[in-house]
Amino acid sequence: MRDRRVLGGIAVALALVLAFWLLFIRTPEGANTPSSGTSERGLAPTFPREESTSTLGSEFVSGSEGSTAESTIAEGTATTAPEPTTFASVIDPVGDRTFSVDPPPPWADLAGAALTRSGAGYELRVEVGGGVAPTTTDANHTMNIASFYDVDGDGVIDYEVWANLASGGWGGSYFDDRTNFAAFLEKSFVTITVEGDEVVIRFPLAHLQRASSFRWSLASEWGRSEVMGTNVAARDDMPDNDQPAGFPG
Repeated sequence: MRDRRVLGGIAVALALVLAFWLLFIRTPEGANTPSSGTSERGLAPTFPREESTSTLGSEFVSGSEGSTAESTIAEGTATTAPEPTTFASVIDPVGDRTFSVDPPPPWADLAGAALTRSGAGYELRVEVGGGVAPTTTDANHTMNIASFYDVDGDGVIDYEVWANLASGGWGGSYFDDRTNFAAFLEKSFVTITVEGDEVVIRFPLAHLQRASSFRWSLASEWGRSEVMGTNVAARDDMPDNDQPAGFPG
């Protein structure tokens, strides 16, 4: 009887360990290296579908026929006519990030963001908690700040712009989820600077096919490289609960 109890206890313990590994420790494929396809990156939301999608993104849907993401990026930021400057912003409560195994720094929490569109391109200013945005991190930890754009209102993310913090500083990446195209670092044409408590991300109009109206949101994750993309990385999103913000707004 005692042996049966011991064996039963061992079986229960193994089952608990397996369940914990499946829920929290297993790292999805590509989690630490963003790649094309939002399902592999894990942070992308699904927006509610717009009842009418006739106006969202209409200015570029007709103009992008026959083009590719590679050729669009190669066109650079040159414009043939003056572009009006438009703006939108979102705020987020400080302290609402998720649980993480390692105690996260204050700047692992998103506090707000402001997105501007002008003839120079898009400028995304992401405010983080703690009063000072980081310029580097230790070799064991990393942070992703991802922005997502639904330009036609169907609820599916069309484009993504990411900023990744590593020991060498910030690096950018760009994803066209419509064509499964990805570009990293210098080839992404995403530039990142730090100003006070803001991470400033700039990218050309071509990255969103020059869209002037769309829905957007942000998400972040911080932690050790091996847990990025899992439930034990500190995560935050804004607006909360996968609710998109409108642009302009």
